Amino acid sequence: MLKSLPSASRLDALFRPKTVALVGVSDRPISYGHTLDRICRNAGFSGQVFGVNPRLSGRDTATFASLEELPTSADHVVISVATDRVEQAVEDALSAGAAALTVFAQCPDGSMRERISDAVKGAEAMLCGPNSMGLHDFHSGLRLTPFDVPLDRKPGGVGLISQSGSVLGALINNGRRLQFSQAISTGSETVTTAADYLAWMLEQPETRCVGMFIESVRDPEGFMNAMEQAAERGIPVVINKVGRSELGAELAMSHTGAIVGNDDIFRAAVSRFGGHLVASIDEMAALLAVFSQGRQAPASGLASIHDSGGERELIADLAEAEGVEFAKLNAKTTARIQAVLENGIHAQNPLDAWGTGAGAEQSFEQATVAMLGDPNVGLGLYVLNWRDKYDLHLMHERVLKAAFSQTSKPLLAVSNFALSRSDDMADRLGDAGIPVIGGLQNAVLAAKALLNKIPVTPRNLNIDTSTQADRFQAAFKGEDWISEADGYAVFSAYGICVPQHRVAENRDDAIQFSQHLKQSVVCKTAMPGVYHKTDVGGIVLNLENAAEVGAAYDELSASLGPDVLVAEMLPKGSEWSLGAVNDPDFGPFVRIAPGGTLVELLPESVLLMAPFSTAEAEDAILSLRASKLLQGYRGAPVQDLSALADAAAALSRMAWELRDCLSEIEINPMIVSETAATAADAVIHTTKNHQGGGQHEVL
Repeated sequence: MLKSLPSASRLDALFRPKTVALVGVSDRPISYGHTLDRICRNAGFSGQVFGVNPRLSGRDTATFASLEELPTSADHVVISVATDRVEQAVEDALSAGAAALTVFAQCPDGSMRERISDAVKGAEAMLCGPNSMGLHDFHSGLRLTPFDVPLDRKPGGVGLISQSGSVLGALINNGRRLQFSQAISTGSETVTTAADYLAWMLEQPETRCVGMFIESVRDPEGFMNAMEQAAERGIPVVINKVGRSELGAELAMSHTGAIVGNDDIFRAAVSRFGGHLVASIDEMAALLAVFSQGRQAPASGLASIHDSGGERELIADLAEAEGVEFAKLNAKTTARIQAVLENGIHAQNPLDAWGTGAGAEQSFEQATVAMLGDPNVGLGLYVLNWRDKYDLHLMHERVLKAAFSQTSKPLLAVSNFALSRSDDMADRLGDAGIPVIGGLQNAVLAAKALLNKIPVTPRNLNIDTSTQADRFQAAFKGEDWISEADGYAVFSAYGICVPQHRVAENRDDAIQFSQHLKQSVVCKTAMPGVYHKTDVGGIVLNLENAAEVGAAYDELSASLGPDVLVAEMLPKGSEWSLGAVNDPDFGPFVRIAPGGTLVELLPESVLLMAPFSTAEAEDAILSLRASKLLQGYRGAPVQDLSALADAAAALSRMAWELRDCLSEIEINPMIVSETAATAADAVIHTTKNHQGGGQHEVL
């Protein structure tokens, strides 16, 4: 079972302290301590703020020589001193009873960071940093940062967690299209992690969505627990994970000192909990703006209204490229729109409603309301080149607000050009609950995220491992690879269909078993360590009689050893591949893909976090183009999709139960016929040094 996160209330001291002490305040204009002092005291924080610097003691009634001299203990101590003084400052803060600390200094010495971490954990305190650029609670006015930031930002419902201080600064310092609740630069996360911050934000009533910029996941279990919590609460989490490319991964490793996990694994883990992965900061901002509106799309169709034909055509192209469908308006909606348009303008979606501009305010409002009223429309875009202090756009602002008040569907103001200057208008529209999205591409991606709901299913981690799992764990102890026959035994125990088979130790045994099967057979080498049998000529197919079986046995035993596996030839069907891998951070995952020769022709797959249900597996299979092979493609018989899904789900249970001793499993091919899905191969790689127990029998 995964570990639980720290109680969210423990993070209150970081974000919601009653008293704050700033260690290292300064009177030097260009210094961290001076900027921190000024920002913190002028941001509207209602609690007490004390400065600490022996050189400035007594300059005012709120500056002291040490923490010991404060009139009351500080809940949150912010440390803005040189690296060589940080460790002592941390000790002083803990001795003074601080429940939370923030450290700006980088503290590159690993042993120092470890000592600081141990001390903070020992005191059961929280620590933001080291190497943090601070944190912000926009609702309470708490702004703890050594860098200049705008102090007039209006609070909202967007939480932001960033492992890059610069990314955090970019989002909160530029533009007014997002209204934040909290924002934090996590730094090195030696104590309190991004997962902890996410769990805390999810419990705040003002949180509508959370954005995360991640270089590495330092607490995978906590992260998965928090993501599952987000899914349960219906709070979207938008994640920009860097290190996806080979170069990006190298840079992230050098920057964070942490290993960057496999991108496919991370993507599958986030998808399991309905999270949204984005490729850029601009895309993340767009999605957060959409989700912060708090409205749900009741249908999957998009609608947009424009004052330009060319830009209407542009959004049509962008939407098609991203797989976003414009809603087909019904006859009633079309008639309502046509009635308010100038002659010569056709009611359609997307709609250019401008014409000559005559009666534009009335026609745009009524057309927008009519489009949003169509049952096939889930989300509306009001697209202009929005800019401040332009009379015509002030008119459109009125129209947009009026239309927004007449619908419960999401409605967004969209600029064709990302750099359109509309900060003042964004402020006003934001106050009305309408986000402004910069750029058509970003708007289409945001619309896609809201329209295409990600299915979320709770994890069932309480699987009864019973004595079966214990038996296999003991049997695998000390082994590196499991033989194909033993692999078949494990598969069969978990409900995965396998062919009838026997390991023959001599020629007569091979012939006798083949005659028992009364059908064509296959002979494979059972030599230990040979797992890609075709590469070494270790498999002979379609053996019809005793003479052919005997000859095949002689050939295989002469070159690869006396043990030969004899198995029934499986009926024709489509070939699939099932594989499982046990990620050291996120646990086991199962890959479903076309198998056999189709691997090269259809290089596609889907990756699912284990364990999962048959229904989840079936949905995943149907998402692949190769699923047409199961559905009677070009007159072929319909094959057993349910059996393949059952096998994938069974493999996921096996991978989950045996995660402590298995690192990799492969079935290729899995033969899917009209009535069954059968594993034609079994490759199992163990975690050789896992802790098994007791004596074991041969499987």
